[in-house]
Amino acid sequence: MKFCMVAAACLLGLGAAGSGWAHDGRHAHAAPSSPVSSAAMRFLATLSAEQRATAVRPFEDDAARVNWSNLPTPMAPRHGVALADLSPEQRLAVHAMMVAAMSSQGYGKAATIMWIDDILRVEEGEWLATATLTPGQRTRREQILASRSSDNYWVVVFGDPASAQWGWALSGHHFAANFTVVGGRMAFTPLFLGAAPQTVTSGRYAGWSVLQHEIDKGFALIGSFNEAQRARAHIADAVTPDLFTGRGRKDSLAAPVGLSASQLDAAQQTLLWSLIDEFVGDAADMAAAAQMEAIRADGLDRLHFAWWGPSDDPAQRFMYRIHGPSILIEYAREPDNSSNGGPGNHVHAIVRDPRNDYGEDWLGRHYTEHPH
Repeated sequence: MKFCMVAAACLLGLGAAGSGWAHDGRHAHAAPSSPVSSAAMRFLATLSAEQRATAVRPFEDDAARVNWSNLPTPMAPRHGVALADLSPEQRLAVHAMMVAAMSSQGYGKAATIMWIDDILRVEEGEWLATATLTPGQRTRREQILASRSSDNYWVVVFGDPASAQWGWALSGHHFAANFTVVGGRMAFTPLFLGAAPQTVTSGRYAGWSVLQHEIDKGFALIGSFNEAQRARAHIADAVTPDLFTGRGRKDSLAAPVGLSASQLDAAQQTLLWSLIDEFVGDAADMAAAAQMEAIRADGLDRLHFAWWGPSDDPAQRFMYRIHGPSILIEYAREPDNSSNGGPGNHVHAIVRDPRNDYGEDWLGRHYTEHPH
């Protein structure tokens, strides 16, 4: 697995060669984030003075830093500058920032998610044309439909990328990424991923899919459990809307629930680590390796896996959670966007670090999120 190779390389002596690796007992210090900083400075250099005034916020602007969302922008306005208002040169620079801050797998997921918003716009437009709605409902749905677009993502830079403390964020409908750089280390949480449709089922793009490995690996893990393990891991037969730890709920989980990873056998632990890496590995290699080191350092007894909903049919509504001191991962199949709340071709996922979202552990401060 990728994280193992990166961590092993550091243990074999690359750290002594000046890569910037150290350890503070909880979080590894990743290599200097100069590629990310350089990409951000190149992006800012493409902006006009007017665009820069919109795209750049003080690093201390806490309200803007926690302003990510998975809701359509009419329901949750964003800070920063919209991709729709950028030239091709400026869009190239935004994507270069994404490439620098994420792994190839992470960038591939993000780019596909953003593109699928264009597919969603077509599908929802077809549904809206024949739907029976009140005038008020139709107006609202038309406003939301107008925001369904790969153009409708917003980028904001916090502080000066040439400084020791800065950050940047990209947020739209089904993708929200928050990157914080502190002294050469990069935090990449909260990270929200989603898709509707998760798999395109018709037309010339039929078969295109995203976030499928997260489903397959989750079901493989719980499918490996014996009866006693499953009894501890399975929390409830239904998924309720209050379970997902989105914005505004980062302090809501006092303690992990479910099955302790210490109660897994060696093969099951391999499945668990592969599932965790499927999410953590979306970040650039050094940041991902540092996060994996922190999770492992916490110990298996403090890492838990929990499941809601059926565990024998990925088409039904389900959710799983991986929770420890340095990681919170959730993946859920959501209801149908347009009809009766049944299971849909619609998924949400989130990656958080309970100790270090927004780099708060490194910065020695706490960021208070507000609900949508």
